[in-house]
Amino acid sequence: MKHKTKIPIIAAVTLLTAVPVNFLLARVGKPPRPDQMYQEIIRQKQLNKTQRDATIQKLEKKVAPLMDYTVEELQAALTVKVIGKYGGARIISDERRPQYLGTVCDEFDSESVFNEFQNYGSPFNAQSIWNEYGNYGGFFSPQSPFNPTASNPPLIMKENKVLGRLTINGTISGAVDPHWLKQFFKY
Repeated sequence: MKHKTKIPIIAAVTLLTAVPVNFLLARVGKPPRPDQMYQEIIRQKQLNKTQRDATIQKLEKKVAPLMDYTVEELQAALTVKVIGKYGGARIISDERRPQYLGTVCDEFDSESVFNEFQNYGSPFNAQSIWNEYGNYGGFFSPQSPFNPTASNPPLIMKENKVLGRLTINGTISGAVDPHWLKQFFKY
């Protein structure tokens, strides 16, 4: 399924160039030229492709029995797996005084982070991860799942165990993208 993310142009450019610019600044000590930034972005993309291809190659034998299933059947199986793992999990802020930020459940539940008409899914509530101007949803907040460099995004907890962190920051161990997760709990 496709999903659209609304990111301001400046934020998108920052996302695309932050790593290469920082990398190049550390290497040369002066602002990089556009061609240097382009080359670094291409290098990083090639590295990502190589890593993905290696992962696929390692998994080919393991997933071979699944190749008889249709894409729709595999998607349904993934939905069952994701709902089983994350369904009912609580989203808790990772700060000195942790705040409850809602539950991972379908969009009709009043506690759901995906129910846009209730507190925890509303783009207007201070406790909502979808409030782009709040501490828990803002692009620059260290507690926000939508800050690509967040240092302490919310925890995903189920049965008193941490399943991961709700964040788009892929460098954090156990990162679960909120947009990816949302597709399994919306109708």
